[in-house]
This record gives sequence, structure tokens and C-alpha cells, in this order.
Amino acid sequence: KMSQEGPGDLDKVFKALGSVTRRRILQLLAQGARYPYELSKTLGLTQRGVFKHLEALQEAGLIERYHGESELGPDRVYYRLNARFGLSTTILPDVFTVRVTRREGTGHILVPKGFIIPEARPDVTAVRTLLRELGKVNKRLLDIDEERMRFASLRGKIIRKIEEIMDQAKWDEKSCERVSALIDPIRQQGQNPDQDAHDIWSETVKQTIRLFENLFQSHETRIVAEKIEDEVEEDEEFLIESD
Repeated sequence: KMSQEGPGDLDKVFKALGSVTRRRILQLLAQGARYPYELSKTLGLTQRGVFKHLEALQEAGLIERYHGESELGPDRVYYRLNARFGLSTTILPDVFTVRVTRREGTGHILVPKGFIIPEARPDVTAVRTLLRELGKVNKRLLDIDEERMRFASLRGKIIRKIEEIMDQAKWDEKSCERVSALIDPIRQQGQNPDQDAHDIWSETVKQTIRLFENLFQSHETRIVAEKIEDEVEEDEEFLIESD
């Protein structure tokens, strides 16, 4: 199940997000908690249809239900977001990654240097200021996306070079899979969110180097054994028996 920091089962998350209606429900719940009847009226669906979508989102860990007070009668069942994370997928030559960016469970944000959140005043100047800041943020997000794509492509090429080394050494498939699993970007995302990313990578490097050392040693031992075997066979071929 998904925690408040991020997803635990990406397959369920992608399945849940595959529906336009469910994405619309998430968009509405991002604005605040809603009850099923309210969602059905807003979306133009039957309550039964809304419940099916809510169940899928809850199964993926994206939302949760709770009982809340109602001004018009008995308590109601409400639904609200149960996750705070960013999810992006990169598909390029030599690259397929799913990136999960977690956020702490707080409504406060740290405004980057050079950006502001203008006040909301009922005048044109305030609107113009807000639009200017919105444009700056949009441009920054585009720049970040482009830079992420470049680095994702670079990471894919570096990983491919590591795979080429394994191909040259003619390692068995199981050994190659062990190395690939260690350096897999998706695996790195699945590590303990409470552990420092630098510590996780340092441990990954140690494990990968140790595995390479063992595999190289095994490869060299095999090469030496094959060379000795070939030399023995050559000696046997040139052995001349006496009368």
C-alpha cells in the first residue's frame, strides 16, 4: 500500500491513473475532501460509477476515506488524497525510468530564490504580478524537464557502457541480471525513503564493485583453465609414440 510519502506498488498506480475519470477525481480531491454524491454530481456519473473509481484509487493508495461531520444531517463518508509525491516517466533510447519524488506531509513550501508568491488583491496590478510569476514558474519547470531528459539520456548511455563490459566478458545471464538490478534507477527509487540518497548510492557502488571483482576473478580463472586445457590438448596431438 502507498504511504503518505510515495507509492508502494507502481503497477497499481499506473492502472489507477489510466482512467480520465479517475484523474479528474484526483484533481477535485487535490482541491479538498469530497463525498461521493458531490463527486457524482460534479462528474455527471452515477454514485455506483463513482464508487468503482474511488475503490480503484483507494486500492492504489492514492486516496483514503474517513467519516466527517455534515451540517445537513448525519456524518458523511469523505474521500481525500492519501499521497504526496511527484511521478514522472522517461522513455528514450536506452532509457526507461519511473521517477518518484516524495514530499513531506506539510502544506508549507520553500519558495526558491528569485520567486515570490504575490498577494491576492482585487486589482489589475495584482493580477498582472501573479501572471508574471506564473510565467516564470512555468518556464523554470520546462527548463527542469528538458534538463532531466538530458541527464536521463546520459544515465542510460552510461548504464549501456556497463552492460557492454559484461557482454565483452561473456558473463552468464544470471550474473548480468544481478548487476543490472543493482544499478537499476527504478530500484534506487524503491529504497527506504528515510535513508539518505548518497548513502544508498554509496552502498550500491560497493556492492556493484564487489560483484564485478568476483565476476572478473571468475572470468580470469576460467580463461586460465581454458588456456591450460588447450595447451594439454596440443601436447597430446604432437606426442610421438616410440616403437
